[in-house]
Amino acid sequence: MNYFFWDSAYWFGSTLCCRYTVVQFGQLKLPTLIDGVLTTAEWHWALGLFTDGQFQVFGAWREEGPETSQRIAGDLHDRGLERVHAVDADESLVAAMKARHPKLCERTVAELVESGAVSYRMRQAIRWTDTAAQRLQERVSRAARKHGPFADHAAAADFLAQAFQRANRDLLADYWERAKPAPYGLSAVPRVLVRAA
Repeated sequence: MNYFFWDSAYWFGSTLCCRYTVVQFGQLKLPTLIDGVLTTAEWHWALGLFTDGQFQVFGAWREEGPETSQRIAGDLHDRGLERVHAVDADESLVAAMKARHPKLCERTVAELVESGAVSYRMRQAIRWTDTAAQRLQERVSRAARKHGPFADHAAAADFLAQAFQRANRDLLADYWERAKPAPYGLSAVPRVLVRAA
């Protein structure tokens, strides 16, 4: 079956929701040819959890030195992100995000889960975020290894845009599977967080 994919420039710049429960960041290393020399380019990516339990991949950003955290925070701000209950990222990125919005994030993921400020179902969804992020990391890393070295950073960006759009589609399918009524009134438990992992 064929799927429509946004081009990387449009997808990386698409508007985000203003509020998320958790945002978790990850890193990918992609083999890339730069001036004919094979190097490893590092890319940051983020997965957000809505209050209703849906996931969304925000995008990917290439590592470009000490200013990368500021660039990621600025991009998320410009795309509409205003409030997150908890961020799972390195200290420099959390600090950069808080500099944009001092009240953006007030807790770690563990503090949010233990606080009792969210329902049992939402605590379960927050715990699933880590598993979903790990599976996404494995899935995209595996696809990148199969692809082989990328011709340049633009080719790597196009690959990531398509890979993460596929992941978004599968995360939405998983959400609808979890939302189905469970037999005998039991609470639904996700069988697979990311399909085709």
